[in-house]
Amino acid sequence: MRLFNAVAVLAVCWSLLAQEPGPGAIEGRWVGHWVRDGEKLEVSMRLSRDRAGYTGSFSSDQLRVIDIPMQKIQYESPRVSWQVVGDFTTATFDGELRNGEISGRFRDGDAEGTFAFTRSVDKEAQPRKVNVTFQSGDLMLAGTVVLPDGNGQRPGIVFLHGSGAEGRWASNFLATKFADRGIASLVYDKRGVGESKGDWRNAAFADLVEDAVAAVAALRSRPEVDASRVGIHGHSQGGTLVPWVASRVKDLAFVVASAPSGLPMDELEIFSLDNTLGVAEMGAADAQLAREYVRAIVATAYRGKPRADLEAVWKKVEGKPWAFAPPAEADFYWEFSRKVGTFDSAPYWQQVTAPTLLVFGESDQRVPARRSAALIAEAYLSGQGSRLQTEFFKGADHGFRMAPKRGDRFAWPRSAPGYPDAVVDWVSRVTLPQVKR
Repeated sequence: MRLFNAVAVLAVCWSLLAQEPGPGAIEGRWVGHWVRDGEKLEVSMRLSRDRAGYTGSFSSDQLRVIDIPMQKIQYESPRVSWQVVGDFTTATFDGELRNGEISGRFRDGDAEGTFAFTRSVDKEAQPRKVNVTFQSGDLMLAGTVVLPDGNGQRPGIVFLHGSGAEGRWASNFLATKFADRGIASLVYDKRGVGESKGDWRNAAFADLVEDAVAAVAALRSRPEVDASRVGIHGHSQGGTLVPWVASRVKDLAFVVASAPSGLPMDELEIFSLDNTLGVAEMGAADAQLAREYVRAIVATAYRGKPRADLEAVWKKVEGKPWAFAPPAEADFYWEFSRKVGTFDSAPYWQQVTAPTLLVFGESDQRVPARRSAALIAEAYLSGQGSRLQTEFFKGADHGFRMAPKRGDRFAWPRSAPGYPDAVVDWVSRVTLPQVKR
């Protein structure tokens, strides 16, 4: 019997070793970590293969990301490589598959680190996902409905986008959190991103609002969703636009505005650019020049002042270590700024009747949290608002990460304590009052 067991074990081992060099050797779920400057980040990844080649994604609870796409995945035994494309840098991973482990090194800009993964044998519980398409005017938009386990109609939430080229993956983490609590979600690709048609660069706020209105209708039409218990969530630009969407969609069950601005768009841009340049930490002379430059950019972009005025100020600051050149004349920044320059959220907030949650990071460098909260609350409560709650997260930045302290050594991002649980809890209380926790 012992000989039989030993032979069986050897057979399994030889079988695994024989399979490892093959094209499918890296397929499946892997769990492990990235390490940079001695700081470890727990990460999992999924790899698969079809006729076109390898595809994959990675997830990390600490980063609050799920199924972020991996690019340019290559496997030629034993070498494995891939890329992760971020907003500002592309991280390149190079390693080897040996003895059931994928390990190696990565580079992200000037930073370097190591990684190591082992194959996961545990079955990971995942919500059911259904890919969908829906129409917004003449455009076809694509997304995913994330459904909780169980039968019966569930509450639902539609996620609006932040600025830039944001795909459905950006809200996957929150959508999964909501599914864990019995709430369905629709996450979709912004127009011109992923599988959605159109071009977000040419879109005005009104176009993005129409897309969100169509998304709400699409989620409400699902047989698994209770149409009377559907609400919306928007972060940053999406949070600023939620009152406009709510004014267009009747009987929303709730509204969540995450890091929304209550300021006129030109004032918001001044606040953001001042912080980008670090004006508050400059000496008096540089601070004065930086403020002049920022206001010249905003005057040209939002108020139609001649570009020659901006160029004159640029000549005064060119060469300063904090200065960046103004975007080229053909850059979409200028056209987009003119399109949104007159937007004022207050009249829309006065029309919102649904229970509303405002969420802010107190160290937000893009949106002045306290001032925006006060302006939004004034508009909401002076109109038709029925129930308003505001949550501030101390030390949190625009993305609800703990803002790093200057001079600190590298650390992976950390979520603000209590986020996103506070958001999920609030929506659950509004939509699932009968559930005891």
